[in-house]
Amino acid sequence: MWRYANASVRGTSHAKTDKPCQDFSICRTFIDSKGSEVLLAAASDGAGSASRSDAGSELACSSFADAIERHLKNGGSVEALSREFCEAWLGRFQRAIRTRAAKAGCRSREFACTFLAAVISGETAVFVQIGDGAIVCSEKEGAYMWEFWPQQGEYENTTYFATQSSAKKFLQHSVHVGRSCKEVAVFTDGLQRLALHYQTKTAYEPFFRPFFSVLRKLETAQNDRYDDSLRAFLDSGRVNERTDDDKTLVLATRIDARDERS
Repeated sequence: MWRYANASVRGTSHAKTDKPCQDFSICRTFIDSKGSEVLLAAASDGAGSASRSDAGSELACSSFADAIERHLKNGGSVEALSREFCEAWLGRFQRAIRTRAAKAGCRSREFACTFLAAVISGETAVFVQIGDGAIVCSEKEGAYMWEFWPQQGEYENTTYFATQSSAKKFLQHSVHVGRSCKEVAVFTDGLQRLALHYQTKTAYEPFFRPFFSVLRKLETAQNDRYDDSLRAFLDSGRVNERTDDDKTLVLATRIDARDERS
């Protein structure tokens, strides 16, 4: 059983210019054909210079969730979420963006956004990423490891976007069978400097440990309140002192059914 929380918060730089939060996230569970619970945790960071990137990031997450749901309803497994599956989704997403751009009378680049997703069931985990931000998971309590290091573009402070024509080239994909992910965090680049240790190129465990410690102990009815607490933390002064960017954090921990009953 998965317990999860997610929040996206507008950065102070966007607040000053009255721009919306251009990040978006989604976290939900599905049931596959074998009756097993499947977790999807996804996040997307809209490019600050793109006028409609908030719509792009929302569509990236929601369209991927729809693709996963259809795949599972049709009897597909998490293990079968191949690179080809992800590239097919990416193609559909880009076509949808082009349609929206044509209706709005603008170019697709105005919807530019990154994309990160983790899909986990039983002993199988699939990770997908285009651009910066990171996915961090733990197979045992307290040991956190990143899956892909944030992608940097050709120039400093640039990255790659799911909306660009060459996105397939930069799509990172991995499938792990026999790997039991107990906890997973997905976050956009607004939190990179807090959640990753750049000198040692590791996940910064003191950042993650308190979040998961509280999440594990929550009653299901308290999830909404934890979302609010997570949002308040991301918008707190101590975080905003470190980053003025939009911030997204998705957290999920696997709860043993026996622990839930007790």
